[in-house]
Amino acid sequence: MRSPRVPSWVWAVVAGLHALALGGALYLGSWNFPDTDRYRQAAQNIRLHGELYARPWPAQAPAGQAVQEFTIRPPGYPLVVLGSGGAVGEPVTLLVVQNVLSLLNIGLVLLWWARWARPSAKEWAMAMVVCLTFPAQLIYANAVMSELLLQTTLLVMLLAALLYIRRSRTSYAAGVVVALVVALLIKPVFYPLAFAMGGVGAVLAWRRRKPGLAVLGVVPAVVVGLYMGWNEQRTGFFHFSSITDINLLHYNAAGVVRQVQGAEAEEKWVAGVLREANAQRDFASRQRVIQLRAKAVLWAHPVVYARQHALGMATFFVDPGRFDLSQFLQLAPPAGGGLLAQVRNGGLWRAIAGLPVGLLSWLGLIFLANAGRVWLAWQGFRRLGRTAPVWRYGRWVALALLLYVAGLTGPLGAARFLVPVWPPLLALALAGLPRRVIGLGGEGGANA
Repeated sequence: MRSPRVPSWVWAVVAGLHALALGGALYLGSWNFPDTDRYRQAAQNIRLHGELYARPWPAQAPAGQAVQEFTIRPPGYPLVVLGSGGAVGEPVTLLVVQNVLSLLNIGLVLLWWARWARPSAKEWAMAMVVCLTFPAQLIYANAVMSELLLQTTLLVMLLAALLYIRRSRTSYAAGVVVALVVALLIKPVFYPLAFAMGGVGAVLAWRRRKPGLAVLGVVPAVVVGLYMGWNEQRTGFFHFSSITDINLLHYNAAGVVRQVQGAEAEEKWVAGVLREANAQRDFASRQRVIQLRAKAVLWAHPVVYARQHALGMATFFVDPGRFDLSQFLQLAPPAGGGLLAQVRNGGLWRAIAGLPVGLLSWLGLIFLANAGRVWLAWQGFRRLGRTAPVWRYGRWVALALLLYVAGLTGPLGAARFLVPVWPPLLALALAGLPRRVIGLGGEGGANA
């Protein structure tokens, strides 16, 4: 029997795994990741001092490098941490909320697929394999990190976009805009999209003869400008987030130096840039030095950087998450960094050879599952092109979101950064399950 409903056993399995992961995180204390302290400290400083600052509150006004802590984390997630009581002690309420959000996000995708494909029990079993071989979803649902909140926000944005495609109501366009504003206040990676939204709004306003859409389209850019102005007031430098320049120096440019001259030269170059930057008279001058030196390296070696960026984008989709698993299971931290760092250093095979057999087997299965999901997602993208208009256009929105995050993440590509856009990838992958599995139900339901 094919049913448009999600079977109860599927809900039980997904909910049971979330409950198990939540219990493990609270028992082991594995909710505490390297970036967790900054989020919690920012929440405490908001409560105690009314300031967004991601390090212990200093006795004197911060200067030099310390100023970056005012803008290294946008206010979105610290405010959620503060509101849920997660700034001190065990963040039980916060983790429960994140697990509920994770169940909601996965459930919405499975419900869509159930109605679209009307799968049989055997097909549901395959869907569970596709869904549950991405442990980063469970890990970051149970960590004091912003990935699950951002995932929910982006899913709302995608759903609002699909509803607008289907019904052309301005209220749904407003939903897209509001979700984008929330997203960029959670993660800086989304603030460039605010300016693209202005162009989209202008095009839609012209095509639909609705000037209000153009006004809606510029709202995210206005929010970005106001936020950057607030940051300038606090730091003396007009910018959105200091994490942009940190990544530019320590990952983008430093990775190029390492590729060209080796690890020792990279360390010396980064140290030299920081010495010069920290000797500047103010924070604005410091950041400009970092930008100037880093961009000079990228312009000098564009092919090397392009290769590095492409490698990061590929890793974004297939990284098995060795660091995430090690952190969550309280294992020894991976020597030499994550998968991408190992590839850059030429030590990937040495690192693999040194892993315990059990962990190596698990990581290998996740890698294969990730690669298989990408292939299925491509098949699903093609299949959706032959169905109802909302899915034909909606698949492009999903693909654009995936490629945007992969492209902006670039050399930092890892499983963690895939988590926020995991639902659209999962939806495309489910739609791409082979025809011999989907059968007539998939093609019939596709046009519903």
